[in-house]
Amino acid sequence: MGQCEETYGIFPCSTTVVGSVVLMLGYGYLLLQGANLLSDGSELLLEILSPGIIGGLVLPILGALPDALVIVVSGLGGSAGEAQEQVAVGVGTLAGSTIMLLTIAWAGSLLCARCDLNEQGRMKEKQLTHRFSLIKTGATTDKFTPFGAVMMIGSSFLYALIQVPAFLYHEDNSKAALWGGIACLLTLAAYCTYQVVSPKLQERAMQKARLTRWRMQAVKAVEGYMAPYSSLIREDGSVNFHVVRELFNIFDKDGNGAIDEGELRALLVGLSISSEDGDLDKDMHYWMRRFDVDNSGTITFNEFSRELAAWIQEKHTMSQDKRKQRTRSKGRSSMEGVQIDRTGSNSRSQGLLSNDPTEPDEEDDGDEDKDGDDAQSEEDTKEQPTYTQIMTKATIMLIAGAAVCAVISDPMVDAVSSFSKASKIPAFFVAFCVTPFASNASELVSSLKFALRRRKKNISLTYSQIYGAVLLNNTLCLGLFLLVVHAKHLRWSYTSEVFVTVGSTVLVGILGASKTTFRTFWALPVLAIWPLSIFLVYFGDYILKLDQ
Repeated sequence: MGQCEETYGIFPCSTTVVGSVVLMLGYGYLLLQGANLLSDGSELLLEILSPGIIGGLVLPILGALPDALVIVVSGLGGSAGEAQEQVAVGVGTLAGSTIMLLTIAWAGSLLCARCDLNEQGRMKEKQLTHRFSLIKTGATTDKFTPFGAVMMIGSSFLYALIQVPAFLYHEDNSKAALWGGIACLLTLAAYCTYQVVSPKLQERAMQKARLTRWRMQAVKAVEGYMAPYSSLIREDGSVNFHVVRELFNIFDKDGNGAIDEGELRALLVGLSISSEDGDLDKDMHYWMRRFDVDNSGTITFNEFSRELAAWIQEKHTMSQDKRKQRTRSKGRSSMEGVQIDRTGSNSRSQGLLSNDPTEPDEEDDGDEDKDGDDAQSEEDTKEQPTYTQIMTKATIMLIAGAAVCAVISDPMVDAVSSFSKASKIPAFFVAFCVTPFASNASELVSSLKFALRRRKKNISLTYSQIYGAVLLNNTLCLGLFLLVVHAKHLRWSYTSEVFVTVGSTVLVGILGASKTTFRTFWALPVLAIWPLSIFLVYFGDYILKLDQ
């Protein structure tokens, strides 16, 4: 059995299938934690910073960093021969990340966000009676989202800068890779400039973070107000709907079983629930949009209890996440005492709106538990973090996340290469299926959860984020990769891989650019692109032998 060399002299390696799988799982988990730190740190910055350089330039690049590092590292190791062998991991990561976003994330978000369609073919927000219909249900985006798909399509043609010369000059692609890399990075600079000058997308995510924070403060106010009666959480961890009913009855002054706008105003004032700008009319409008599902102008107990339970669960989930973070960071004094709500969203993207809480966002459903209640009580006694505390914590998380991703990328590439050799499975296919899910898992899950709100603005932001993430793959990740190809004088022999990447981008991009309403059946052909891409690469490389 052959021997292997430990990465940096400390990270374990293996030459067996089982050992390589264990290492891929371990390094993949660490890569995921690094990506989570970057994601969480970015979300904290979105709470306190206005759109501009941070939202348009820094955050998108940080979101793409895990994949970019794996892609770059794959071509830097050892001799030119070793680099040529390992660069397949980078190609697999680049193609896998792009196609995963375009298929699993895109179609999964559509399935999660689907609602009944009205006579005009537009989604009826939060209404899903035809649960299993592929025709009568779907999702509708805003008018700005298709432009993101158009930009994504345009960025995919950057692959031609390396692929066309590779067709003509099979041996030396060094100069083409250099100019292609420069063109990709210039396109990235133009895109970031556009984001800075026209920051609507960043504003969306900023508002999403602020609204989440406001909802958590509202739950805290309810907890304090109802404390003399009982806890919001039962012993078995479920929401205490008896207490929720008591709260409802207190503010249902006329006892007609519904809270009208006047009674809602009394509830907000009585519990001292106010958004940052203190505009009570906007606050009331937001509550009515979230709670009054049937748009009757009043809030029934069923509507009230369902939405409030969702807010409680949201706060509980964040509390649990923060408790885990405190456990992991115990003993690091620089992180002590700075507690702040996380804002569940993918951060490779940017966001929209300012301090107007009239726009609905986020996710619901689920139960609370007693431990979460204890954690919340502990947090409630703490003062709200200052600007400096938030900035400090965000900076620490971003630096730590970048460091983890930078250190783990090399051993992750080695583990994928070792598994490929031991299993006789080409490295491209291993990287295509494994690495993107390790570096993007948290963003994928949070995007699907966000889409579950079944609102137009949620699915619009989700698709905008997907299109933006793919554009970054086509500019930042591809650009850095091509510069590595130039620096190491590597041969570009990835015709099939480029074909499936560009083809997937164009197909999903045309679909996204040509429609604002997507019926649910579109999820099926889009999902089919993922396995089809694997087959087409195999067919092109091993049946047609395009690059031989």
